[in-house]
Amino acid sequence: MSKLTLAARYLLALMMLVFGLNKFLGFMPAPELSGQAATFMGAIASSFVWPTLGILYIASAALLAANKGVGLATVLLAPLAYSAFMFHLTLDPANILPAGLFVALVVVVMIGNAPKYKALLS
Repeated sequence: MSKLTLAARYLLALMMLVFGLNKFLGFMPAPELSGQAATFMGAIASSFVWPTLGILYIASAALLAANKGVGLATVLLAPLAYSAFMFHLTLDPANILPAGLFVALVVVVMIGNAPKYKALLS
């Protein structure tokens, strides 16, 4: 495993742990949103989706940090990264940087662990 993949895996694990815990503890202030972005985030935050995201982020962080189930963790995180990126691209472009970093880290970790997806893609 390359140093880049290792660094990306640990950074992604840290990022997922922080964002996952934030879903439950709310220690990072939410950015000001308006219009469709506020409506969308309000619907997600007031439903079961918000804690489910937190659980998926924290579980994925644990798998990535322990280097166990990295394939599963990245398969779970890939659609979440895509959704976050598309939300920011279309509804909140001012805050797209963290979502872009999320996508980049997932891609780097997936490329570094490409053999783990062979059975999935066959």
